[in-house]
Amino acid sequence: MNKYIVIKDYQSCYPDPIVLKKDEEVVYGKEDTQYPNWIFCKSVTSEKEGWVPKQILTLPDLYSHAKVLQDYSAHELTVKKGELLRGFKNLNDWTYCETSAGEKGWIPTDHIAINR
Repeated sequence: MNKYIVIKDYQSCYPDPIVLKKDEEVVYGKEDTQYPNWIFCKSVTSEKEGWVPKQILTLPDLYSHAKVLQDYSAHELTVKKGELLRGFKNLNDWTYCETSAGEKGWIPTDHIAINR
């Protein structure tokens, strides 16, 4: 686990994020051009849409359906410059972090720096 400091404000773009359970089925959509390896998916169960890391999806079948290989939440953090975060995982230019208030979510990696 790393400690980070926010170097640029970030506002969450998705107030109602997609949340998926292992083995849940999704419609496999387009890949993000700004952040490669993020796939826009739609849950077959809840019909919520959002970005999912390609690494946790099976290959899509003929109907563009894929399964999720692990539990996942697309929750993004809204943070201000100077905030301190604990980081758990870096994936596809995003980092999964926790705020001092205990909120967990994703933030673009270029918005944070290692805090020594």
